[in-house]
Amino acid sequence: MRLTGSLAMICALALVLALQDVLLTAVHLPLAAPDLLLAVTAAVGFARGPQAGLLVGFLLGLAADITPPAAHAIGSQAFVLCLSGYLAGRAAGAVQGTVLRPVLMVVCLAALSPVLYAALGFAVGSGEFKGVLAAAAASALYTGVLAPFAIPVVGFVLGRGETRGLPAQRSHGRLPGVKTLNRRASAGSTQVL
Repeated sequence: MRLTGSLAMICALALVLALQDVLLTAVHLPLAAPDLLLAVTAAVGFARGPQAGLLVGFLLGLAADITPPAAHAIGSQAFVLCLSGYLAGRAAGAVQGTVLRPVLMVVCLAALSPVLYAALGFAVGSGEFKGVLAAAAASALYTGVLAPFAIPVVGFVLGRGETRGLPAQRSHGRLPGVKTLNRRASAGSTQVL
């Protein structure tokens, strides 16, 4: 990746973090807040695969962990977003082609995240599971409302990179080095490159 691409990615991640902290956390919704960081991480995972989702989840989570006012252990949000980005990237092949499947995947990840935060807090001795199910339902609802807007925007921004020579996610159904020939030319036979 070029220096300009790296700088653009850092600026975009900083903008997402600022939007989460300034706008969405300031809106006082009951039980939880919409999780833009998770929606963006999942969208990157859908668009570029599990490694990119994991990397973006780690970077966004670590930045959120060290940005004040963080009232939790450093690394917990990075872990949850890493796992979410990786799972979204692994499910990318299953959610392609429809509008509803990626949103439902983000809803499931948003419902899982409060449970993971509580489990991590419990593991280090500072958490409890009281109210986690209500927070998980609220987080899933709020992030599910946000996801139909975040996923296409991230897909559009990352899609612009494909025209500049950045690699797109490989299809999970094709083997590397095997090219399917045109159906008219050879009736669907394959050729090893």
